[in-house]
Amino acid sequence: MSFINWGMILVLFILLVIATTFIYSSTERNNLRDDDPVSIQDSIRFTISNQTASFSLATASLEGEFEPPFPAAHIILPYRGYGFEVLRKAYATKRAYVTYNVLSNTEVVGSIRIFMKVFATSIPEPSTEILEINGPISYKNGKRYVDVYNA
Repeated sequence: MSFINWGMILVLFILLVIATTFIYSSTERNNLRDDDPVSIQDSIRFTISNQTASFSLATASLEGEFEPPFPAAHIILPYRGYGFEVLRKAYATKRAYVTYNVLSNTEVVGSIRIFMKVFATSIPEPSTEILEINGPISYKNGKRYVDVYNA
């Protein structure tokens, strides 16, 4: 009787070790690191503000290295804003672009294309640049924002 009890305990112990190993290895698979030896990654926020009284800004295109999830097409109403998160990763410069159509009611009366750039380090600082602008608008840009105004 004693041999059967010890045998049963041994079998249960072996099953416990196998089950524990299986569970541990499956959870470790979800925690794999990037191939990149330095995996520091975050994002920088850029804000586009519509400071016009009567125009809406509707996305015409979105391109580049935005933080997931990729931003959806949207409309910025007068006196509202929209924030983008552009990736920042060690040893890399990340770029993103947004083009807005300027709408008066439903008619396209202009456009603006904005370039956002993030460097791997904080020097130089993130920047915005207006690549193209036309229509009855003007702008003011800072390092991490663009404000659109009536011309």
